[in-house]
Amino acid sequence: MPFIMVRSALKRIANRIHRLTDILAAGLQQKGLKLRHAHYFDTLCVEVADKAAILARAEAAEINLRSDIHNAVGITLDETTTRENVAQLFNVFAGRQPRPEH
Repeated sequence: MPFIMVRSALKRIANRIHRLTDILAAGLQQKGLKLRHAHYFDTLCVEVADKAAILARAEAAEINLRSDIHNAVGITLDETTTRENVAQLFNVFAGRQPRPEH
């Protein structure tokens, strides 16, 4: 595959990941949650009041969140992330129990 095609494909993948991260960030902020940073690509650090409850809902939905951050959780999206995954993440943070995807 020519270099230009590979570069174009990688840019398309990167833009998609960043677009999904933007959608997630905007939705979480609309729900009153605070991001710890203004600039990001594929990873968000979200301040949370009830970290244990969010982690429990995420685990029940088979979603891995970074849990080693004081009063916050980390979320990283990648090329396998779907719009449905983003919707599940919204449910986790909104307090609704999402169903695991199989």
